[in-house]
Amino acid sequence: ITLLQELIRSPFGGNTFEQNDDTAGMCVFTGSDSVDELSHELGIKLLEASGESLHFGTKQGSREIFAACDISHPAGTPSLEDEDLLTYGDSSEHGGKVYWAYNHRYIRSSHNLALGIARLIVRGVRPRKWVVKLNQGFSGKGNASIDLQHIQRRFAECQVGDLEEATFRLAKLIEKELATNLKCEDPKMTWLDTPGQVGFQTQIQRLGVIAEVFIEGEVPTSPSIQAVVEANDVCIVSTHEQVLAGQVYSGCRNPCNPAYRASIMEAGLKVGKFLAAHGVRGHFSVDFLASKQPESGSWDVYAVEVNLRQGGTTHPQATMALLCGGSICSDGLFRTNDGELRCYVATDCHYSENLNGCTEKSLVDALECTSSNPEARKIRWNKADRIGVVFHLFKFISTGRIGFTAIGRTVEESQTLTTETVKFLDSFRGC
Repeated sequence: ITLLQELIRSPFGGNTFEQNDDTAGMCVFTGSDSVDELSHELGIKLLEASGESLHFGTKQGSREIFAACDISHPAGTPSLEDEDLLTYGDSSEHGGKVYWAYNHRYIRSSHNLALGIARLIVRGVRPRKWVVKLNQGFSGKGNASIDLQHIQRRFAECQVGDLEEATFRLAKLIEKELATNLKCEDPKMTWLDTPGQVGFQTQIQRLGVIAEVFIEGEVPTSPSIQAVVEANDVCIVSTHEQVLAGQVYSGCRNPCNPAYRASIMEAGLKVGKFLAAHGVRGHFSVDFLASKQPESGSWDVYAVEVNLRQGGTTHPQATMALLCGGSICSDGLFRTNDGELRCYVATDCHYSENLNGCTEKSLVDALECTSSNPEARKIRWNKADRIGVVFHLFKFISTGRIGFTAIGRTVEESQTLTTETVKFLDSFRGC
Protein backbone atom coordinates (compact mmCIF):
# COMPACT_ATOMS: atom_id res chain seq x y z
CA ILE A 1 0.00 0.00 0.00
CA THR A 2 1.38 3.44 -0.88
CA LEU A 3 1.72 6.47 1.37
CA LEU A 4 -0.85 8.19 -0.85
CA GLN A 5 -3.39 5.43 -0.18
CA GLU A 6 -2.64 5.55 3.55
CA LEU A 7 -3.35 9.29 3.61
CA ILE A 8 -6.61 8.94 1.70
CA ARG A 9 -7.83 6.14 4.00
CA SER A 10 -6.76 7.90 7.20
CA PRO A 11 -9.13 10.02 9.36
CA PHE A 12 -7.26 13.05 7.98
CA GLY A 13 -8.26 12.16 4.42
CA GLY A 14 -11.68 10.76 5.14
CA ASN A 15 -13.19 13.34 7.44
CA THR A 16 -11.36 16.61 7.70
CA PHE A 17 -12.04 17.95 4.22
CA GLU A 18 -15.14 16.05 3.18
CA GLN A 19 -16.97 19.34 2.56
CA ASN A 20 -14.35 20.53 0.01
CA ASP A 21 -13.44 23.47 2.22
CA ASP A 22 -12.34 26.38 -0.03
CA THR A 23 -10.28 27.84 2.81
CA ALA A 24 -7.99 24.81 2.91
CA GLY A 25 -4.94 24.28 0.75
CA MET A 26 -2.10 21.81 0.46
CA CYS A 27 1.48 23.08 0.43
CA VAL A 28 4.17 20.56 -0.57
CA PHE A 29 7.91 20.65 -1.24
CA THR A 30 7.47 19.70 -4.89
CA GLY A 31 4.56 18.70 -7.09
CA SER A 32 3.92 15.29 -8.64
CA ASP A 33 1.14 13.26 -10.19
CA SER A 34 0.63 11.54 -6.83
CA VAL A 35 0.25 14.88 -5.06
CA ASP A 36 -2.31 15.91 -7.70
CA GLU A 37 -4.27 12.75 -6.96
CA LEU A 38 -4.13 13.32 -3.22
CA SER A 39 -5.32 16.92 -3.63
CA HIS A 40 -8.23 15.70 -5.75
CA GLU A 41 -9.18 12.91 -3.33
CA LEU A 42 -9.10 15.28 -0.35
CA GLY A 43 -11.05 17.94 -2.21
CA ILE A 44 -8.60 20.72 -1.37
CA LYS A 45 -6.65 22.95 -3.70
CA LEU A 46 -2.96 22.41 -4.35
CA LEU A 47 -0.90 25.51 -3.55
CA GLU A 48 2.18 24.38 -5.48
CA ALA A 49 2.92 23.43 -9.09
CA SER A 50 1.03 20.38 -10.32
CA GLY A 51 2.57 17.24 -11.78
CA GLU A 52 1.47 18.39 -15.22
CA SER A 53 3.74 21.44 -14.89
CA LEU A 54 6.95 19.60 -14.02
CA HIS A 55 8.48 20.14 -17.46
CA PHE A 56 8.84 23.87 -16.76
CA GLY A 57 11.10 23.02 -13.82
CA THR A 58 13.47 20.87 -15.88
CA LYS A 59 16.74 22.16 -17.28
CA GLN A 60 15.38 22.03 -20.83
CA GLY A 61 12.09 23.60 -19.77
CA SER A 62 14.05 26.39 -18.09
CA ARG A 63 15.94 27.14 -21.31
CA GLU A 64 12.65 27.25 -23.21
CA ILE A 65 11.22 29.77 -20.72
CA PHE A 66 14.32 31.99 -20.90
CA ALA A 67 14.18 31.98 -24.71
CA ALA A 68 10.44 32.80 -24.72
CA CYS A 69 10.94 35.64 -22.21
CA ASP A 70 14.06 37.04 -23.94
CA ILE A 71 16.18 36.48 -20.81
CA SER A 72 19.94 36.13 -21.32
CA HIS A 73 21.12 32.54 -20.78
CA PRO A 74 24.17 30.48 -21.77
CA ALA A 75 24.50 29.04 -25.26
CA GLY A 76 23.64 25.36 -25.19
CA THR A 77 21.77 22.38 -26.53
CA PRO A 78 18.97 21.67 -27.20
CA SER A 79 18.19 24.88 -29.04
CA LEU A 80 15.52 25.62 -31.63
CA GLU A 81 17.79 24.03 -34.25
CA ASP A 82 17.95 20.72 -32.36
CA GLU A 83 14.37 19.46 -32.70
CA ASP A 84 15.66 16.34 -34.49
CA LEU A 85 17.64 15.37 -31.36
CA LEU A 86 14.55 15.16 -29.11
CA THR A 87 12.68 11.92 -28.44
CA TYR A 88 10.09 10.55 -26.03
CA GLY A 89 11.12 8.04 -23.37
CA ASP A 90 10.82 4.27 -23.82
CA SER A 91 9.75 2.42 -20.67
CA SER A 92 10.58 -0.94 -22.27
CA GLU A 93 14.26 -0.08 -21.86
CA HIS A 94 13.85 -0.01 -18.07
CA GLY A 95 11.69 -3.00 -17.24
CA GLY A 96 8.42 -1.27 -18.08
CA LYS A 97 8.86 1.32 -15.31
CA VAL A 98 7.30 4.60 -16.39
CA TYR A 99 8.84 7.94 -15.43
CA TRP A 100 6.89 11.19 -15.91
CA ALA A 101 9.73 12.50 -18.09
CA TYR A 102 8.95 9.83 -20.72
CA ASN A 103 6.01 11.96 -21.82
CA HIS A 104 8.28 14.80 -22.96
CA ARG A 105 10.73 15.11 -25.84
CA TYR A 106 14.28 15.43 -24.54
CA ILE A 107 17.83 14.60 -25.60
CA ARG A 108 18.02 10.98 -24.39
CA SER A 109 21.31 9.57 -25.67
CA SER A 110 25.00 10.39 -25.47
CA HIS A 111 25.05 10.36 -29.28
CA ASN A 112 22.44 13.12 -29.58
CA LEU A 113 24.01 15.07 -26.72
CA ALA A 114 27.40 14.92 -28.47
CA LEU A 115 25.79 15.97 -31.76
CA GLY A 116 24.14 18.98 -30.14
CA ILE A 117 27.47 20.09 -28.63
CA ALA A 118 29.25 19.50 -31.96
CA ARG A 119 26.79 21.76 -33.77
CA LEU A 120 27.57 24.57 -31.32
CA ILE A 121 31.32 24.11 -31.73
CA VAL A 122 30.95 24.26 -35.52
CA ARG A 123 29.05 27.56 -35.09
CA GLY A 124 31.97 28.99 -33.10
CA VAL A 125 30.86 28.29 -29.51
CA ARG A 126 34.09 27.03 -27.91
CA PRO A 127 34.26 27.57 -24.13
CA ARG A 128 36.96 26.32 -21.78
CA LYS A 129 34.44 23.97 -20.23
CA TRP A 130 30.92 22.61 -20.82
CA VAL A 131 28.40 21.83 -18.11
CA VAL A 132 26.12 18.82 -18.65
CA LYS A 133 22.87 18.66 -16.64
CA LEU A 134 20.30 15.94 -16.16
CA ASN A 135 16.85 17.44 -16.62
CA GLN A 136 15.89 16.59 -13.05
CA GLY A 137 18.62 17.24 -10.51
CA PHE A 138 18.51 18.60 -6.95
CA SER A 139 21.10 21.02 -5.50
CA GLY A 140 23.36 20.57 -8.51
CA LYS A 141 23.95 16.85 -7.95
CA GLY A 142 22.63 15.99 -11.41
CA ASN A 143 25.32 18.18 -12.99
CA ALA A 144 28.64 17.28 -14.55
CA SER A 145 31.35 19.07 -16.53
CA ILE A 146 33.71 18.27 -19.36
CA ASP A 147 36.72 19.98 -20.95
CA LEU A 148 36.64 19.73 -24.76
CA GLN A 149 39.31 22.35 -25.53
CA HIS A 150 41.66 19.87 -27.21
CA ILE A 151 38.89 18.72 -29.56
CA GLN A 152 37.82 22.31 -30.22
CA ARG A 153 41.41 23.31 -31.10
CA ARG A 154 41.81 20.38 -33.48
CA PHE A 155 38.60 21.34 -35.24
CA ALA A 156 39.63 25.01 -35.50
CA GLU A 157 43.01 24.07 -36.99
CA CYS A 158 41.79 21.57 -39.60
CA GLN A 159 40.48 22.34 -43.07
CA VAL A 160 36.71 21.83 -43.03
CA GLY A 161 35.05 20.78 -46.27
CA ASP A 162 31.60 19.26 -45.80
CA LEU A 163 30.25 20.87 -42.58
CA GLU A 164 27.65 18.18 -41.98
CA GLU A 165 30.22 15.40 -42.26
CA ALA A 166 32.66 17.35 -40.07
CA THR A 167 29.94 17.80 -37.44
CA PHE A 168 29.27 14.05 -37.27
CA ARG A 169 33.00 13.28 -36.99
CA LEU A 170 33.28 15.84 -34.22
CA ALA A 171 30.26 14.32 -32.44
CA LYS A 172 31.92 10.88 -32.43
CA LEU A 173 34.99 12.30 -30.68
CA ILE A 174 32.80 14.13 -28.13
CA GLU A 175 30.76 11.00 -27.41
CA LYS A 176 33.96 9.12 -26.53
CA GLU A 177 35.01 11.97 -24.25
CA LEU A 178 31.66 11.91 -22.44
CA ALA A 179 32.10 8.21 -21.64
CA THR A 180 35.63 8.61 -20.32
CA ASN A 181 36.19 12.16 -19.02
CA LEU A 182 32.84 13.48 -17.79
CA LYS A 183 33.26 14.75 -14.21
CA CYS A 184 30.09 14.37 -12.12
CA GLU A 185 29.34 16.67 -9.18
CA ASP A 186 27.96 13.69 -7.27
CA PRO A 187 31.08 11.69 -6.30
CA LYS A 188 29.03 8.48 -6.28
CA MET A 189 27.86 8.92 -9.87
CA THR A 190 29.64 7.07 -12.68
CA TRP A 191 29.00 7.00 -16.42
CA LEU A 192 27.91 3.36 -16.51
CA ASP A 193 25.60 1.55 -14.08
CA THR A 194 27.24 -0.08 -11.08
CA PRO A 195 25.70 -2.43 -8.48
CA GLY A 196 23.15 -0.38 -6.57
CA GLN A 197 23.83 2.81 -8.56
CA VAL A 198 22.20 3.99 -11.78
CA GLY A 199 24.81 5.53 -14.06
CA PHE A 200 24.74 8.93 -15.73
CA GLN A 201 24.20 7.38 -19.17
CA THR A 202 21.06 5.57 -17.99
CA GLN A 203 19.81 8.73 -16.28
CA ILE A 204 20.15 10.54 -19.62
CA GLN A 205 17.79 7.98 -21.16
CA ARG A 206 15.29 8.33 -18.32
CA LEU A 207 15.32 12.05 -17.58
CA GLY A 208 16.86 13.72 -20.59
CA VAL A 209 19.86 16.04 -20.57
CA ILE A 210 21.16 19.42 -21.70
CA ALA A 211 24.63 20.87 -22.22
CA GLU A 212 25.60 24.51 -22.06
CA VAL A 213 28.59 26.79 -21.84
CA PHE A 214 30.18 26.93 -18.38
CA ILE A 215 30.16 30.60 -17.39
CA GLU A 216 33.44 31.86 -15.99
CA GLY A 217 34.71 35.30 -15.01
CA GLU A 218 36.95 37.28 -12.70
CA VAL A 219 34.45 37.17 -9.83
CA PRO A 220 31.75 34.60 -10.71
CA THR A 221 28.75 34.52 -8.37
CA SER A 222 25.51 32.55 -8.23
CA PRO A 223 22.58 34.83 -7.32
CA SER A 224 18.96 33.68 -7.25
CA ILE A 225 15.46 34.98 -6.75
CA GLN A 226 12.65 33.20 -4.96
CA ALA A 227 9.03 33.96 -5.80
CA VAL A 228 5.45 32.75 -5.54
CA VAL A 229 2.71 32.68 -8.18
CA GLU A 230 -0.79 33.20 -6.73
CA ALA A 231 -3.59 33.28 -9.32
CA ASN A 232 -2.15 35.71 -11.89
CA ASP A 233 -0.02 37.64 -9.41
CA VAL A 234 3.74 37.12 -9.07
CA CYS A 235 5.38 38.07 -5.78
CA ILE A 236 9.17 38.21 -5.40
CA VAL A 237 9.91 36.83 -1.93
CA SER A 238 13.70 37.18 -1.68
CA THR A 239 17.02 37.45 -3.48
CA HIS A 240 20.16 35.54 -2.54
CA GLU A 241 23.79 34.91 -3.22
CA GLN A 242 24.01 31.13 -3.28
CA VAL A 243 26.98 29.48 -1.61
CA LEU A 244 28.10 26.58 -3.79
CA ALA A 245 30.56 23.74 -3.35
CA GLY A 246 31.41 23.28 -7.01
CA GLN A 247 27.93 23.27 -8.53
CA VAL A 248 26.22 21.92 -5.38
CA TYR A 249 24.16 24.22 -3.14
CA SER A 250 25.36 24.51 0.47
CA GLY A 251 23.88 27.79 1.72
CA CYS A 252 22.90 31.37 0.92
CA ARG A 253 23.19 35.05 1.82
CA ASN A 254 20.28 37.49 1.65
CA PRO A 255 20.04 39.86 -0.14
CA CYS A 256 22.07 39.51 -3.34
CA ASN A 257 24.56 42.04 -4.71
CA PRO A 258 22.84 45.40 -5.45
CA ALA A 259 24.83 45.61 -8.71
CA TYR A 260 22.43 43.16 -10.35
CA ARG A 261 19.59 42.82 -7.83
CA ALA A 262 17.09 44.82 -9.88
CA SER A 263 17.89 42.96 -13.11
CA ILE A 264 17.40 39.49 -11.64
CA MET A 265 14.18 40.59 -9.94
CA GLU A 266 12.93 41.82 -13.32
CA ALA A 267 13.88 38.50 -14.94
CA GLY A 268 12.15 36.64 -12.09
CA LEU A 269 8.93 38.56 -12.71
CA LYS A 270 9.08 37.67 -16.42
CA VAL A 271 9.45 33.98 -15.55
CA GLY A 272 6.62 34.22 -13.03
CA LYS A 273 4.27 35.80 -15.57
CA PHE A 274 5.15 33.07 -18.09
CA LEU A 275 4.37 30.39 -15.49
CA ALA A 276 1.12 32.08 -14.46
CA ALA A 277 0.02 32.25 -18.10
CA HIS A 278 0.57 28.48 -18.32
CA GLY A 279 -1.48 27.74 -15.19
CA VAL A 280 1.44 27.18 -12.80
CA ARG A 281 0.96 28.14 -9.15
CA GLY A 282 3.13 28.14 -6.04
CA HIS A 283 6.82 28.54 -5.21
CA PHE A 284 9.51 28.84 -7.83
CA SER A 285 13.05 30.17 -7.97
CA VAL A 286 15.42 31.22 -10.73
CA ASP A 287 19.16 30.63 -10.48
CA PHE A 288 21.64 32.88 -12.26
CA LEU A 289 25.35 33.11 -12.89
CA ALA A 290 26.96 36.54 -12.75
CA SER A 291 30.40 37.32 -14.15
CA LYS A 292 32.25 40.59 -13.51
CA GLN A 293 34.13 42.10 -16.43
CA PRO A 294 37.68 43.05 -15.35
CA GLU A 295 37.99 46.19 -17.50
CA SER A 296 34.59 47.84 -17.15
CA GLY A 297 33.61 46.42 -13.76
CA SER A 298 30.14 45.69 -15.12
CA TRP A 299 28.36 42.39 -14.57
CA ASP A 300 27.12 39.93 -17.16
CA VAL A 301 24.17 37.99 -15.74
CA TYR A 302 22.84 34.73 -17.19
CA ALA A 303 19.75 32.78 -16.11
CA VAL A 304 20.61 29.08 -15.77
CA GLU A 305 17.59 27.27 -14.36
CA VAL A 306 14.09 27.46 -12.94
CA ASN A 307 13.26 25.41 -9.84
CA LEU A 308 9.53 24.73 -9.78
CA ARG A 309 9.36 23.89 -6.09
CA GLN A 310 10.44 25.03 -2.67
CA GLY A 311 14.21 24.89 -2.26
CA GLY A 312 17.20 25.49 -0.04
CA THR A 313 16.44 29.21 0.20
CA THR A 314 12.79 28.73 1.19
CA HIS A 315 13.33 27.75 4.82
CA PRO A 316 15.69 30.59 5.87
CA GLN A 317 13.46 33.24 4.28
CA ALA A 318 10.37 31.79 5.95
CA THR A 319 12.24 31.66 9.28
CA MET A 320 13.14 35.35 9.10
CA ALA A 321 9.65 36.38 7.98
CA LEU A 322 8.08 34.42 10.84
CA LEU A 323 10.40 35.65 13.60
CA CYS A 324 10.85 39.25 12.44
CA GLY A 325 7.58 40.07 10.68
CA GLY A 326 7.65 42.08 7.48
CA SER A 327 8.30 41.49 3.80
CA ILE A 328 10.53 42.32 0.86
CA CYS A 329 10.28 45.84 -0.57
CA SER A 330 10.59 47.07 -4.15
CA ASP A 331 14.36 47.54 -3.72
CA GLY A 332 14.75 43.84 -2.90
CA LEU A 333 15.49 44.41 0.80
CA PHE A 334 13.50 42.82 3.64
CA ARG A 335 12.07 45.24 6.17
CA THR A 336 10.23 44.47 9.37
CA ASN A 337 6.78 45.88 9.98
CA ASP A 338 8.39 48.85 11.77
CA GLY A 339 10.79 49.54 8.89
CA GLU A 340 14.01 47.93 10.13
CA LEU A 341 16.27 46.10 7.68
CA ARG A 342 16.98 42.40 8.19
CA CYS A 343 19.38 40.12 6.31
CA TYR A 344 20.61 36.58 6.83
CA VAL A 345 23.28 34.02 6.11
CA ALA A 346 22.13 30.41 6.12
CA THR A 347 23.50 26.93 5.66
CA ASP A 348 21.97 23.47 5.77
CA CYS A 349 25.19 21.49 5.83
CA HIS A 350 27.62 22.80 8.45
CA TYR A 351 29.78 19.98 9.77
CA SER A 352 31.65 19.90 13.08
CA GLU A 353 33.42 16.87 14.52
CA ASN A 354 32.39 18.03 18.00
CA LEU A 355 28.75 17.29 17.16
CA ASN A 356 29.33 13.62 16.31
CA GLY A 357 27.24 11.45 18.63
CA CYS A 358 25.51 14.45 20.22
CA THR A 359 21.79 14.81 20.87
CA GLU A 360 19.42 17.68 20.16
CA LYS A 361 19.02 18.26 23.92
CA SER A 362 22.73 18.69 24.52
CA LEU A 363 22.94 21.50 21.94
CA VAL A 364 19.78 23.22 23.19
CA ASP A 365 21.04 23.03 26.79
CA ALA A 366 24.34 24.62 25.76
CA LEU A 367 22.50 27.46 24.00
CA GLU A 368 20.26 28.02 27.05
CA CYS A 369 23.17 28.09 29.50
CA THR A 370 24.60 31.45 28.47
CA SER A 371 25.98 32.22 31.96
CA SER A 372 28.64 29.54 31.64
CA ASN A 373 29.00 29.75 27.88
CA PRO A 374 29.84 33.25 26.58
CA GLU A 375 29.98 32.00 22.98
CA ALA A 376 26.32 30.96 23.22
CA ARG A 377 25.38 34.41 24.50
CA LYS A 378 26.76 36.00 21.32
CA ILE A 379 24.58 33.99 18.97
CA ARG A 380 21.42 33.12 20.91
CA TRP A 381 18.21 34.44 19.36
CA ASN A 382 17.21 37.80 20.86
CA LYS A 383 13.43 38.06 20.64
CA ALA A 384 13.34 41.76 21.53
CA ASP A 385 15.94 42.85 18.96
CA ARG A 386 14.94 40.14 16.45
CA ILE A 387 18.59 39.28 15.85
CA GLY A 388 20.49 36.04 16.36
CA VAL A 389 20.90 32.48 15.14
CA VAL A 390 18.19 29.87 14.62
CA PHE A 391 19.24 26.21 14.26
CA HIS A 392 17.52 23.51 12.20
CA LEU A 393 18.17 19.96 10.92
CA PHE A 394 18.54 18.75 14.50
CA LYS A 395 17.85 15.16 13.42
CA PHE A 396 21.30 15.02 11.76
CA ILE A 397 23.25 16.35 14.73
CA SER A 398 24.53 12.90 15.77
CA THR A 399 26.31 12.68 12.40
CA GLY A 400 28.08 15.99 13.00
CA ARG A 401 25.82 18.02 10.71
CA ILE A 402 23.60 20.96 11.59
CA GLY A 403 21.86 23.80 9.77
CA PHE A 404 21.37 27.37 10.95
CA THR A 405 20.17 30.81 9.86
CA ALA A 406 22.00 33.88 11.17
CA ILE A 407 19.73 36.96 11.09
CA GLY A 408 21.13 40.48 11.45
CA ARG A 409 20.52 44.08 10.47
CA THR A 410 23.11 43.89 7.70
CA VAL A 411 24.80 41.14 5.71
CA GLU A 412 28.01 41.98 7.61
CA GLU A 413 26.30 41.49 10.97
CA SER A 414 24.77 38.22 9.74
CA GLN A 415 28.21 37.05 8.58
CA THR A 416 29.70 37.94 11.98
CA LEU A 417 26.98 35.88 13.66
CA THR A 418 27.81 33.01 11.31
CA THR A 419 31.50 33.21 12.25
CA GLU A 420 30.61 33.24 15.96
CA THR A 421 28.31 30.24 15.44
CA VAL A 422 31.11 28.24 13.85
CA LYS A 423 33.35 29.13 16.81
CA PHE A 424 30.63 28.02 19.21
CA LEU A 425 30.14 24.69 17.43
CA ASP A 426 33.88 24.08 17.14
CA SER A 427 34.30 24.61 20.88
CA PHE A 428 31.14 22.67 21.79
CA ARG A 429 31.72 19.97 24.42
CA GLY A 430 28.16 19.13 25.39
CA CYS A 431 27.98 15.48 24.32
